[in-house]
Amino acid sequence: MRLLRLLRLFGRGEEMARKIILGTRGSKLALKQAEKVVKALTDAFSVEVEVKTVKSFGDIVQDRALYEMPTRGVFVKKLDALLISRKIDIAVHSMKDIPLERPPSLETAAVLPRDSPYDVLISNGSVEEMPEGAVVGTSSVRRRLQMLHRFPVNVKDIRGNVDTRLRKLRNGEYDAIILAEAGIQRLGLEVNCKRLCGEPFVPAPNQGIIAVVSRLNSRESEMLREIDDAETRAEASAEEEVLRILGGGCATPVGILAKATKSEIKLEVYVGISPEKYIYKGLKVRRDEEYMDKVRAFAMKVKSMKDEIVRNKIKS
Repeated sequence: MRLLRLLRLFGRGEEMARKIILGTRGSKLALKQAEKVVKALTDAFSVEVEVKTVKSFGDIVQDRALYEMPTRGVFVKKLDALLISRKIDIAVHSMKDIPLERPPSLETAAVLPRDSPYDVLISNGSVEEMPEGAVVGTSSVRRRLQMLHRFPVNVKDIRGNVDTRLRKLRNGEYDAIILAEAGIQRLGLEVNCKRLCGEPFVPAPNQGIIAVVSRLNSRESEMLREIDDAETRAEASAEEEVLRILGGGCATPVGILAKATKSEIKLEVYVGISPEKYIYKGLKVRRDEEYMDKVRAFAMKVKSMKDEIVRNKIKS
């Protein structure tokens, strides 16, 4: 079966030897994620993968928070352009960075098994409690509101890669910072941290997922489907559908987390309204043929709740 699949994907002779050019951002974390994709591909196929790094718009512009950026997809657009122009064959992303609206000629052909989806609070001191007025660094409006729901802290914007943010923490610019746990784990870092989970700490949709994008229906897409993880794909699809209905992006305080098994899927959804008010709802359904319809109906109910709160807020 493996030989037949290889022949179908590659053909014979010179085509069999053609290498895949993988595009990625150049940070340590992005390269670690690219390494995982390279390993998955080379474990599955006899193929050479060349890694090409780029600087995205989001990497270059460091003087403003992500929610202040003039456009969405600031970490993916340059790699999209390289894919469309055929200068690379596949691109690796943190899936939470991929916007809902995508070029029609591209597809997310594979997602790897999900790492931790949660955020962590990293501190030089105690992570069990945040003293009043403690300075917490994050550029996420969702994380900002979630911290303010629970702690009397001062939340300040922070930009830069993981190393840069940790250095700012060590230098005393912040008392604590919030990062994705998956990034800390992939880099093998040992930090003083506490996982943020449970109400109201629902992470960003698709956090902890490594996604691989390719040209639609390409040879590389066929290959990538061989390393696509079914449970992670189900979680990503559910989270994206809820996000599409609620509306969201870097400027929207929305958290969505799906946990899928072969038989069921659980959902947690958070919508931040103000430091004093938020929506937190959950759903558990069987993964039958109609489960996505139930997910959509659930998302519509949450959206109705959000819209009603916003209307009442405007009236008052």
